[in-house]
Amino acid sequence: MVNAGVVGFKCFLIHSGVEEFPSVTESDLHSAMEQLQGTDSVLLFHAEVETTSSQASSVGQPTDYSTFLASRSDDMEVEAIKLVCRVCKQYRVRCHIVHLSSAACLPILRQARADGAPLTVETCHHYLTLDAETIPSKATQFKCCPPIRGKQNQESLWGALKAGDIDLVVSDHSPCTADLKLLKDGDFMKAWGGISSLQFGLSLFWTGAQKHGLSLQDVVRLQCYNTAKLCSLHHQKGSIQAGFDADFVIWDPHASYKVTEDIIQHKNKVTPYLGMELQGVVQKTIVGGEVVFSDGEVKELPRGKLILKNKKFSV
Repeated sequence: MVNAGVVGFKCFLIHSGVEEFPSVTESDLHSAMEQLQGTDSVLLFHAEVETTSSQASSVGQPTDYSTFLASRSDDMEVEAIKLVCRVCKQYRVRCHIVHLSSAACLPILRQARADGAPLTVETCHHYLTLDAETIPSKATQFKCCPPIRGKQNQESLWGALKAGDIDLVVSDHSPCTADLKLLKDGDFMKAWGGISSLQFGLSLFWTGAQKHGLSLQDVVRLQCYNTAKLCSLHHQKGSIQAGFDADFVIWDPHASYKVTEDIIQHKNKVTPYLGMELQGVVQKTIVGGEVVFSDGEVKELPRGKLILKNKKFSV
């Protein structure tokens, strides 16, 4: 797969929730790292592991967000990231932490990178926008793994973005069907975890970035250039310059809008952002030089192609 142009591979260090995608063991990681040495591939990690606290019985009502949050404690991420940092330093294979939630992991990541570990890390719009203190009872549209944590944790993540300790901000878009969210029962412990936010990502981040002293240049770095670099595509994507793919948006950073169900473009409309006022309105989206979205309407069917490493628009 590496020789065919596949950029990287993702693994879970905890049960993924899908039987055909089992979690990996530390032994599996050593085996994979040995095979990936010298390939410039990247190994991506859902970084949570079972711990004593996670295995303990949850106390509280399953309809209370606090019960779910207690079941996915910070130490699950901390212990997982300790493991990733250890094998990353040992093998010097590129590693990437997907959807970092807990700011408690930041000192571990800083030290590993100071020690030369080729390690990158991302966080998500929901961790930067939503907080545990304001999630209502039974509001399972807010459930994701790792979980949305408290306001103080959120501010630490923003600080890490400014300091350069977090490399990218992504959606981790999870377009599950409404029935999987168990909205009627409101059971956080049984509902599917995942948040849909792909359409609103730019506006979500821009709304928060302005409040935290980040610039438009920071938005481009964290959402465009560094994401392309992670995928080894920064020679053709992630920047607006001659010879690169003409993928960009035309937007009004000063305009604002309210998230309502009728403007949601993705098929499954469940989202925790309903009713939220966001700043930054996308007017047009251009892909490969063609306008595919304009003034709230999709203009043509999907036209994307499989992109393999060092093979421009391979199919």
